[in-house]
Amino acid sequence: LEPDGWATRRDTVGDAQDAGSRARRCEADAASLQQAVDAHRDAVAALVRTHLRDAAVAEADPLSRLPELAERVREVTAASVSAAHLDDSVAAADEAAARAARTAAASRSVLDRLAVELALTETLDEGGLEAAAERGVRAVELDRAAAEAARLLAAAAPDLDADELVAAAPDTETGALDETRARNEETERELEVAHADVREQLGGLRARRRELEGADEAALLHAEAQEHLARAAESAERYLVVHLQREILRRELDSYERTHASPLLVDAGRLLERLTGGRFVALRPPTDVAAGGRSLIAVRADGEELPPSRLSEGTADQVHLALRLAGIGQLQADREASGLPPVPVVLDDVLMTFDDERAVAATGMLAELAQQYQVLLFTHHDHLVSLAAEAGQDFTVAALAPPAHVEPALDADAARATPIAG
Repeated sequence: LEPDGWATRRDTVGDAQDAGSRARRCEADAASLQQAVDAHRDAVAALVRTHLRDAAVAEADPLSRLPELAERVREVTAASVSAAHLDDSVAAADEAAARAARTAAASRSVLDRLAVELALTETLDEGGLEAAAERGVRAVELDRAAAEAARLLAAAAPDLDADELVAAAPDTETGALDETRARNEETERELEVAHADVREQLGGLRARRRELEGADEAALLHAEAQEHLARAAESAERYLVVHLQREILRRELDSYERTHASPLLVDAGRLLERLTGGRFVALRPPTDVAAGGRSLIAVRADGEELPPSRLSEGTADQVHLALRLAGIGQLQADREASGLPPVPVVLDDVLMTFDDERAVAATGMLAELAQQYQVLLFTHHDHLVSLAAEAGQDFTVAALAPPAHVEPALDADAARATPIAG
């Protein structure tokens, strides 16, 4: 580009970044809406498969079976209400039968006791067995009345204790009870009037609801529902368009990246594949424009892409060495094209974090480079020499002796005592 086109390029890149951001937001919104629609469809399909017989139709269009599901729910609800009433009736009958059985057992006990007493007594009580039977019937009636009173008391005032009321009855004045009853009756009449007013209001509200259901408001609500459906369809169509645009843009970016790949990164990726034994096969810049910065992505053999933060120390050092060797190769090629002699390559302990397999691969690559120009590798790891020798690599080993001991010119005390000018 000429300098006049830089501003146009900058604006174009900015527009592309904005379009990419909008596309990602639209994609996220569309994915959320699609998840909700899929979840609703799956739930309806599961209900249809569980409660309806026609599984083939359910798989084809489960949403069309919603009216059948609603009717099934209404039927089940009505059946459950009827079953509850029947259960209550059966429970009440069982309870009555149990009470009758207990009453019969008690009566038999009383009759047995009376028979024994009559057998031991020469003279009968006044009235005989008939009078005793009448007293027994009266006692049963009194027990029934007491039980009914206790039930009514428990329903009306569950916090009151019937035994305490019976114990306090002798000390209670009749007039006070009459006054309390009169007040309660007055309160009951007021509550009945209030209940009638509430029922009247309820009837008016129900009539108003019927009017609203038959008026124009229902049509307005239906129109609003249709409008919402139209908006949903428009959003779905917009999502499809944006999704297609995103896919086309992604494919174009991938094609551009493959066509305009940096030769340095191509060479570095080839060297990295040799250094890692085929575990990593390429290096490329990140596709996320928002990431920015100077960074690279390492591509594994299975296609997984790892940023520098996810690489181990050894792999990161191998990426660094691959980039350095690729850069050195281009520099030597440029010098050769310019008619200049190659320069020596000096490496200082670049294989410290390499395992044995990758160290052998690295020394083999350096041996190949040494056939073109001088390569010096400084290291203090003796095992690298044995590894390279076992691999049959051609190299020369020069062992450097430690430096000679330097004698201090002055001892410590004299050094502290001698001033330094300057």
